[in-house]
Amino acid sequence: MKNFLSIILLIPILCFSQDFQGKAFYMSKISVDKSWMDNPRFASRKGYMNDMIKRNTEKDYVLEFNSIESTYKEIEKLETEGQGFNWMANYIGENIGKIYKNAQDKITINETEMMGKFFLVTEDLENTKWKMTGESKKIGQYTCYKATYEKQVKEKVFSFGSWDNNKSGGRLKTVEVVAWFTPEIPVSSGPSWYQGLPGLILEVNDDKTTILCTKIVINPNEKTKIKRPKKGKVISNQDFVVLQDEKRVEAREMWQKARERRQSSTARLR
Repeated sequence: MKNFLSIILLIPILCFSQDFQGKAFYMSKISVDKSWMDNPRFASRKGYMNDMIKRNTEKDYVLEFNSIESTYKEIEKLETEGQGFNWMANYIGENIGKIYKNAQDKITINETEMMGKFFLVTEDLENTKWKMTGESKKIGQYTCYKATYEKQVKEKVFSFGSWDNNKSGGRLKTVEVVAWFTPEIPVSSGPSWYQGLPGLILEVNDDKTTILCTKIVINPNEKTKIKRPKKGKVISNQDFVVLQDEKRVEAREMWQKARERRQSSTARLR
């Protein structure tokens, strides 16, 4: 396996100068168990709920990169009439604002917003212990190689209005992350938080999340200067997750109180 990795690292990369730039476009999809919608109480809103889930689990992103840095952000879609407030964003999908990664400084920063406040969720770049499998395939015009690693995550169950870790006892499960990378584009980056391979990551399968590169532009005509995010309160990911959970509880309590007030008002009118 070491010999295989050595061969990959020796693939000629002289066609790329140190100041080259590129853009990679990805589509991301998260699979969600929607069996809870079979409950008769959701029958009249099933179409609306399906649209909301799709809106929050099927997204397009762009990764802008050079030899050292990268930024990964969602490609915003135009809001259609009647979509309204995206309340489900607090409960489902990934908390991705604008992810900045710097391979030289070994740091990652997620510039994100929560309830009107900006945060810089800052962590050391993860030293992922990828394992090379020796498998290869073509993605578009690029030859890609398969790498994997295992991690433990808490099982999550989505019920109406909340992620519930308690239904499964909050137990841990082992997940195999599979990535396909191409050394033909010699940057140690990829979509979302994935990185650490000797080439750009073009595809990821991580439990219920699938990310696939759909287009790559090397040295685009319009150059973009990748900037380190500075807007927001610096916070660790661990502290941000705790804060996020607290805000989810607050949002749910506010929703329940508003619902009770509406029901009370309707009862008085009768």
